[in-house]
Amino acid sequence: EQNPVDAEEVAALEERLAGWSEELSALRRRERVYALTLREINAAEQATMQRATRYLERRMVKDVARVTDGRYKRVRVDDTNLGVDVFSPEKGDWVPVTDLSQGTLDVVYLAARLGLVRLVTGDRRPPLILDDPFVTLDDDRAPRALELLREVAADFQVIYLTTSDRYDALADKVVVLPGPTATDSHVEAEEAAPA
Repeated sequence: EQNPVDAEEVAALEERLAGWSEELSALRRRERVYALTLREINAAEQATMQRATRYLERRMVKDVARVTDGRYKRVRVDDTNLGVDVFSPEKGDWVPVTDLSQGTLDVVYLAARLGLVRLVTGDRRPPLILDDPFVTLDDDRAPRALELLREVAADFQVIYLTTSDRYDALADKVVVLPGPTATDSHVEAEEAAPA
């Protein structure tokens, strides 16, 4: 009776402690499983990125070299952020494509998109719809880029939308779509009212 500690309270606390110990043990096991899973996912992602970037490099290099008339014959794709560099013969070093002209950048990105389409689609051949990807190309590169698309069209249906007629002679088929002709005939009350 002189003991201030209640035996039932101690027993209840011991039971709660045992439950919390089991819960802590289960949470630690779960944390180990999550950590292992995360490591494996990261490793798989890295391996996939490396395979994808090497595939892109192989696919892009001939397309870029062709459209740039051999000026850029080496392409490098970063495994971590998919940044693209080309080897610049003038600088004797790798340069990010973002440092080059807009036309060259557009050519490299078109080659990257074509490579990604081939990588992702495998043996399937979805139609490709391109909205004026050569608008920034000069008159030397534009026909070479269109010839690249003609080769791609052997595997894919290519629909090329443009406002320019400079490709008409090289195209398989040209469809001229009429421009909009409707006008807004609604007249505001204030505008129609005499002054």
